[in-house]
Amino acid sequence: MEIIKGIAGAPGLAKADAYFYRKNISKTAVVDIDEAVKISLEKIEGLKRKAENSLGEGEVKIFEAYKMLLEDRALISQIRSRIEDGDDAVSATEAVTGRMSAILASKKNEYMRQRADDIRYVGKLICESLCGAKQEDDKNFEGKVILAAYELTPVDTMLFDLKNLAAIVTETGGATSHTVILAKSLGIPAVTGVENIEKRIKTGSFLCVDGNTGKVTVDPGKEQLAEFEMRLEEERNFIEKIKSLKKSKAYLRDGEEFNVCVNIGNPEDLNELEETVFNGVGLFRTEFLYSKSQKKPTFEQQAEAYKKVIDFCGDEYVTIRTIDVGGDKIIDYLNMKKEENPFLGSRGIRLSMDNGEIFLEQLCAILYAARGKKVKILLPMITSVKELDWAKDMIKKAEERLSEKNLDFCRNYLVGIMIETPACAVCADIFAKKCDFFSIGTNDLVQYITAADRGNVSVAKFYNPYHLAVLRLIDFTAKSAVKNGISVSVCGDLAANLDFTEIFVGMGIKSLSVPAMILGRVKKRLGEISEKEAAKTLETVLSSDDGDKIEGILKKGERK
Repeated sequence: MEIIKGIAGAPGLAKADAYFYRKNISKTAVVDIDEAVKISLEKIEGLKRKAENSLGEGEVKIFEAYKMLLEDRALISQIRSRIEDGDDAVSATEAVTGRMSAILASKKNEYMRQRADDIRYVGKLICESLCGAKQEDDKNFEGKVILAAYELTPVDTMLFDLKNLAAIVTETGGATSHTVILAKSLGIPAVTGVENIEKRIKTGSFLCVDGNTGKVTVDPGKEQLAEFEMRLEEERNFIEKIKSLKKSKAYLRDGEEFNVCVNIGNPEDLNELEETVFNGVGLFRTEFLYSKSQKKPTFEQQAEAYKKVIDFCGDEYVTIRTIDVGGDKIIDYLNMKKEENPFLGSRGIRLSMDNGEIFLEQLCAILYAARGKKVKILLPMITSVKELDWAKDMIKKAEERLSEKNLDFCRNYLVGIMIETPACAVCADIFAKKCDFFSIGTNDLVQYITAADRGNVSVAKFYNPYHLAVLRLIDFTAKSAVKNGISVSVCGDLAANLDFTEIFVGMGIKSLSVPAMILGRVKKRLGEISEKEAAKTLETVLSSDDGDKIEGILKKGERK
């Protein structure tokens, strides 16, 4: 027996025999680059059709992204250029995609590093096609298997009969990789980061996989297996419980209703929410409108997207965050400059101030889309009252512009700010007098408070959400909002982290905004919490000066 500690990718438990997947591809090209691209496109189209029949729209987009890369003239022309200079086709493809991937992998943001994987995957796909690798039939098994590999691309994963995959275990890939996203869509556990996987897991090995903790047990003994089977039964009961909770409102243990909203990145994310009870959209990221094309989105395109979400949510509020790019998201038409440290550079509201007309058009589109209804306008990366006042003036200008054009618009809107910088959190009592609501963005807030880039492996141990300074500032922010009679919500990763749910309740926070897939789990956790006990837990936590002790207290509470 061996217990391996990897990285938790997709939640859940599974036990089954392992199937170790490896590819042995020749390095000798048998077709030219144009034919290889054609073959690769045909393969992607076939897998895309399969995904459409078995997965959601979000996962189908993975294959659309690969198709876009294969149709990228700039990418293919660079490969052709190297071939013309004397490189063989395989080496040329590996060199070009390797260089592009390395550029993205060097970025400080996890999302960009995962996109580096996409380019590598496409490079490997072209190389396979160059060397004559054929589209394989589905790999069928008599029963469930746990798919293990050094690396799995979504293309590799889709070669298998998805009904027979019990879990996925890999050495490479992060928590936001497309393969992990596929696993979540399939509802199966995934563990990544298993070092020396080829030496430790063989085809036929019996595995117990815990996607909640990242632990993989190879060939467990009778005692370990019996314990795991007990946990599996508990997990099945838990899954049934949270399924039922998706269709009901959220309540604390003492009966008080609690708001649980969803985070979305585009209107299509709403498809996951049919027959689900939730309290509106707590964070609508609008960057997809600006990054999906080389051209600026039109007023009409923006309004259509916003209206679709507002109409879907009915009487519930939709919180639309204004354009939040910079740092990891470079958009050419915004005239963004290369910066040494983009996460401390021109991003969020700062970039909007540098592109006032684009910002004004977005505000017009939001107000127009919400005509006859209500909407929340959320301003990102605020650090000073001056920035907030500027944005509020721009909202008034948007009203004036719409009036001049005889267009109806929303009068019932609220204006709030993201609390994601220490400057904003420290001055929360001042901002609370000038805002209608707060939304706490814990991802950047933790990063800035601890001075640790969450995407930098070398300082990852310092990115600590259990740090007392983080909790003190969140508590101060929440209490400033409550004291001034405005609403406060948490929309960052900590909103979905069940360790923190109880102390958020203790802080007086009445709303969390989380990914759709976590709604049921958060509702269940809330149902185990009373306000009185939450206040006591918060008091204990804030009186501690050690992050490890705080983490122990919160994890113990989550296991109650």
